[in-house]
Amino acid sequence: MERWINQHSRLLIFLSFLILSVFSLYIVYLQNGHIMIGDDYHFHQNRIEGLAESIQHGIWVPKVSHFFIGGYGYASSLFYPDFYLYFPALLRILGFSLASSFIVFAIGINLCTFILTYVSGRYMELTKIKSYLFSLLYTLSIYRLQDFFNRQAIGELLAMGFFPFVLASMYLLKNGKKEKWPLLVVGMTGIGLAHFISLEIVSIFIGLYILLNIKYFLKKEVMIAIAKATGLTVLLLAFYLVPIFEQMKHITFQVTSNPLTLISDRSYSLSELLTNSFKNTVFHASSANIGIVLLVGLFVYGALLFKKETINRDLIVLALLFMFMTTNLFPWKLFDQTPFNTIQFPWRFLSIVTLLVAYIIANDSIHLFKKFPSSQLVLVSVILLGVMIYEWDSVDMEGDRILSHEAYDETNSYYIGAGHEYLPKEVDYATIKKNKRRQLLYNSDEIAVTKVKMPFGSVEFDYQTKHDGKTSVTLSLIYYYGYQATIIKDGKEKVISTSLNTENGLVEIPLTGKGEVLVSYQTTWAQKISWGISIFTLLICLIWRIGSKFSANRK
Repeated sequence: MERWINQHSRLLIFLSFLILSVFSLYIVYLQNGHIMIGDDYHFHQNRIEGLAESIQHGIWVPKVSHFFIGGYGYASSLFYPDFYLYFPALLRILGFSLASSFIVFAIGINLCTFILTYVSGRYMELTKIKSYLFSLLYTLSIYRLQDFFNRQAIGELLAMGFFPFVLASMYLLKNGKKEKWPLLVVGMTGIGLAHFISLEIVSIFIGLYILLNIKYFLKKEVMIAIAKATGLTVLLLAFYLVPIFEQMKHITFQVTSNPLTLISDRSYSLSELLTNSFKNTVFHASSANIGIVLLVGLFVYGALLFKKETINRDLIVLALLFMFMTTNLFPWKLFDQTPFNTIQFPWRFLSIVTLLVAYIIANDSIHLFKKFPSSQLVLVSVILLGVMIYEWDSVDMEGDRILSHEAYDETNSYYIGAGHEYLPKEVDYATIKKNKRRQLLYNSDEIAVTKVKMPFGSVEFDYQTKHDGKTSVTLSLIYYYGYQATIIKDGKEKVISTSLNTENGLVEIPLTGKGEVLVSYQTTWAQKISWGISIFTLLICLIWRIGSKFSANRK
């Protein structure tokens, strides 16, 4: 029996992860045909629906989602990568309900996080059992469950699946295995395709990790490896990063002109953090926590810092530091007007604390598992019990957030995120929501407009100006750089750029004479070039990888 288990260990591990992926979501997403909604559910629900609708209209790589805001459009696909959302979007196109698509997607997120964490543990030379414990401790951690159930912060949740790869890559580089630098590329690219803020947070972790281990990283070969990983990551993410910078060059968005919050306002006391962690408190605005299992682990291993030969001293120091950075003891006021403010909530650093403490406990440098063999089983039982209790508590405390699967399928396209971050600063969103009937704005004394049509993603109409000289028409489309107008006059076609109406943030076009107009969003040259760079880089990586494998097999 033991031999059979060893021979089929990978299959058994996969099946157990699949079962746990469903088990850890059952109460909140499946039980009695109900689903518990989180803070961000409307926005991500709309992203999935918007992507599915774009694909159905033949737009496979949208930049502006015209499902949003009743057709006004919101550049969710430009500022929030859609890469992982193609899976639930394609399920929608195949006929799955929105609730079913999301639940299958959620199970997939859990399963992939289990697997990636386990593989990362093996890269860090953990035994199969310890890697399994690492995966359970991390994937079923309280902070991650809060992201999943109470916030439904899908971008951050997806990004967290690749955090273990980053930790493994830094571990390998620290130990001189410079040839493993591609693992860092996979981790950082995976994060970048999910959530830009998480990319910032992990970059801070990497910087501090290198500083704490500078004697290992201040070597030519290792520095070159990090430089290659950084360069390759930037090239692979160019298709996402370049368009963002292009938009910000031409437009001032509300994320900078009117930020949702100041980071110093969202920190809270150390006593609150510790109390909430001890209680496994259900998430609300000031109760993000790491849970009692990881809290105890942090205390136990934190006490070991006073010993001279403590293993993983750097990770313990970083876990304590990021825990400290979550609180108001850290001088966040100094960072309110800096790029760090884009992180918004200091408690997001608990994702790093969760990762580090999960690894430290699983690594078991104090040999607890060897001294007490049954302690591993006890730990697994405590983790699984904690998940069940947290699910029940979430449902019990947030009963008003329980919807039937049928009710979940009802969408409201006007939910674009609490901060409306990527609306031009000129847009008054309250006015937009009051005027849901989309109309063209123009001076009827200067121009006559007829045959107005608004198919998905575009506006078309005929016009005739009443006087010599230019006049303008403002369309019911939120302005983003890339909107173009195709004008047909006397059988000749001319393409002109649109402009931002500085009074309302909508698309505006100048017109003269008589003609027909079609306005739609077109891919810019920067977007085309950056997309080409990323695709070309990916192809080179695949060719290099296949060539390396082929060469190794021949040898």
